[in-house]
Amino acid sequence: MDRPVDDISRYEFLRLAGLGIASCAMPLRGWGYESLPPLAVRRISLSVGAQRPFRLLHVSDSHIARIDSRDGDSLHAFARSRSRIGRELGEYYLGEAVHHARMTGIRILHTGDFMDFRSEANLEYAERRIRTDRILACVGNHEYWLDADKKETEEYKATTIPRLKGVWEGVSSSVVCIDGVNFFLFDNSFGTVTEVIAARFDDAAKAGLPIVMACHVPLWAEGCGIGRHVCGLPAAKGGDSFTSAFVERVRREPLVRAVLCGHLHRSCEFDFSPSAREFVANALFKGEAAEVCFS
Repeated sequence: MDRPVDDISRYEFLRLAGLGIASCAMPLRGWGYESLPPLAVRRISLSVGAQRPFRLLHVSDSHIARIDSRDGDSLHAFARSRSRIGRELGEYYLGEAVHHARMTGIRILHTGDFMDFRSEANLEYAERRIRTDRILACVGNHEYWLDADKKETEEYKATTIPRLKGVWEGVSSSVVCIDGVNFFLFDNSFGTVTEVIAARFDDAAKAGLPIVMACHVPLWAEGCGIGRHVCGLPAAKGGDSFTSAFVERVRREPLVRAVLCGHLHRSCEFDFSPSAREFVANALFKGEAAEVCFS
């Protein structure tokens, strides 16, 4: 027969209460907290002609995946269709990257796909994080994704751009000067660029300072070993002539000293031009970042 509450000793009551609290605190994956590997930070040194050496933490593709009741049924259905393998770690490793940047006194350059889809909760979180931590942010294709159709056209971006402007530096392009180096952040999230971006690049080149290109999709170069999902492929290979001409213009510009990008969810690097090397960052949700020293 069950004893009345009055008959339970104070010690036993506290013991049972403690067990209840502990069980609620247990993670869903098991009976103990799983330790995650620390953020792996590789070091890269680039001689670009800076006035004095400085560093940035280059990350990409965190794919934050928050959603709440402010979004409609179609976006909730789309969110449920997305794979969460790995992406559930994006927010954790973004926090680790921010911690690393704070401890070392450097800024973060995020080259796109900060979030996995354009939900209100994702936008709110990203805006707060980018502003609070002074993150230089390029825009990726996932920043625009609203539904399963994900039409990757300039028209598809129209409803999202007003929310991104003023927060993401790379919408549609901007120049950020750091110690005599112009970082040209621009939107090539769908593998193309606009005439406005091309004209702004020409203006940046006229300034006469070293240029580091920062974007989401890797810029195409012959022999780079990337067969798809790149920016600047000739029309015969699935690209468009204007974007290919823009990329060739960038390759011919001796002031361009480096290209930093993401999108592929793997890290690689190759010679982009006689004066520049291209660095593709691995996905942040895989626990990797690159600390780049510019000199």
